[in-house]
Amino acid sequence: MEKNKVLRISEAARSVFYIPLLATVGGGFLEKEGYQGILGTEPGKGAERLKQLEQGVVDILGNTPTLSFLWLEQQVKGDLPLQVAALTHRDGFFIVGRDSVPQFKWKDLEGAELITSNFSLQPLASLRMCLFQNTSVKMDNIKILSDFATMNSAAQAFKEGQGDFVHLQEPLASILVEENKGYIVASVGECLGPLAFSTVAMSRQFIENRREAAEAFMCAYHATLRWIETSDPEEIAEATGQLFEGASKSILVASIKNYKSIGAWRSDLVISKASYERMVDMWIEAGHMKKRYPYEQVVSNRLVQKV
Repeated sequence: MEKNKVLRISEAARSVFYIPLLATVGGGFLEKEGYQGILGTEPGKGAERLKQLEQGVVDILGNTPTLSFLWLEQQVKGDLPLQVAALTHRDGFFIVGRDSVPQFKWKDLEGAELITSNFSLQPLASLRMCLFQNTSVKMDNIKILSDFATMNSAAQAFKEGQGDFVHLQEPLASILVEENKGYIVASVGECLGPLAFSTVAMSRQFIENRREAAEAFMCAYHATLRWIETSDPEEIAEATGQLFEGASKSILVASIKNYKSIGAWRSDLVISKASYERMVDMWIEAGHMKKRYPYEQVVSNRLVQKV
């Protein structure tokens, strides 16, 4: 039996979008498997974040397959960590406008100023694919204001009067609504449909050397997703509220409703090949990658199949 009962878990940002990963710890599911989870958001961008797994800085990482693409494109030395489970099945960003637009059309973004943060390349790549596949709007016709390191700073700039729209995850979008500073007018996730937007990664060494811990986490994580799928937003908000400092219960409930309504979370842990290939399409369309990397090079469903 393994003596080390601590798992270090890192999320991309403290967002309601990542509740499945956060609630695995905060909701007590990991504890039921006999392990203590330590949550945190380690600094770093792109393939640097995956490198933290290989270096043993963290054990489990909430991330995206596009980090694996960056690793392969940049020919990073070392063993590429594996994407082992789905985290979200949709893009989690919303477009918030300064005014209520009951009949919002994506065309309304043309010529407008859209604030977005630059903490990751993925959100804009996803928006680009949404517009390319489903609308006649060209990304180049939107005035992108991206000089913001975090979503918090992007939301603050919008509050202070910059931009016509802002591109945010929850709970920041619902905070603006509750403060009468903006209105949610569109969901990128709803526009795009299913894709492996966020995933859970582990290093090959962790899976091999701490197999018992890896399997215990996956069991706890699956139980968390089943609970989220069958629980109402009020119950989920009550159980996870301590994870979101400064966010009222009403904001959390609204955020959770928004994600449930677009099908962001499912109890299915598998990263499907179809959803993976859509991520490849997205990265190529955005110009961040020129070749396709095989599903089997990036994804492993061995742990999921055990669960």
